[in-house]
Amino acid sequence: MKKLFFRNIKALMLLLSLTVVLLNAFDLSATTNRQERRLVNKGNELFRGGHYLEAGEFYQQALKLEPGSKEALYNLGLTYVRRASAAQSDSLRVQLAKAGAEAMQAVAQAVKEKPDLAADAIFNLGNIAFNSEDYAQAVDMYKQSLRIRPEDEKTRRNLRIAQKKLQQNQDQNQDQDKDKDKNQDQQQNQDQEQQQNQDRNQDQQQNQNQEQQQPEINPQAAEQILQALENKENQTRARVNKSNNGQEAAGRGRNNKRW
Repeated sequence: MKKLFFRNIKALMLLLSLTVVLLNAFDLSATTNRQERRLVNKGNELFRGGHYLEAGEFYQQALKLEPGSKEALYNLGLTYVRRASAAQSDSLRVQLAKAGAEAMQAVAQAVKEKPDLAADAIFNLGNIAFNSEDYAQAVDMYKQSLRIRPEDEKTRRNLRIAQKKLQQNQDQNQDQDKDKDKNQDQQQNQDQEQQQNQDRNQDQQQNQNQEQQQPEINPQAAEQILQALENKENQTRARVNKSNNGQEAAGRGRNNKRW
């Protein structure tokens, strides 16, 4: 009986110890959450005042206390995006924009846990893509955000703008392709014309060379040839006249005959 009593006492003490541990853990977790919230709120105050670098430091402290804080991570991503838009050097702008996009992508995964925050993160990814002139990616991001939060008019407006910019780029690329094809055709025609001119010049040069290679006619021989042609023409002309006179005489005789 005594053994059973002491056994129950030990079990009760163990249960009490476990309860104390759980309560302490709960209090510690609650304390951590309160500290994380205070750090996030302080960062938000600095963010609203335009002090993005200082705000980011408070968000990072909050993440050290609570690595799973999607709010702190989202706000930290926003500080990167704002700092990127004001960066003086291209390398820093790219670095900050990349850090901001990575933070937003991590928050975007928490659709089931925090749908509104995920929709905001995806919306910001669309803005990052739009500012980088990647309008196709921006359109895709805005559509994903609207699937989570269909009533968001701001996202819908940005989607229309991104779609318009994407269509303008596509039309411009088509016009450039047409101009390129036209220029290629013109260049091809010019090449063909140039080749034809070269061929004509070669033919003319060849004819000139052939003419230069032909032997010259002796002036006396040329005179004799011309005289012979003239004599032949005179003889032909005389035969034709004689034949015509005979036909006229025969014609007069037939016309005077009466039947």
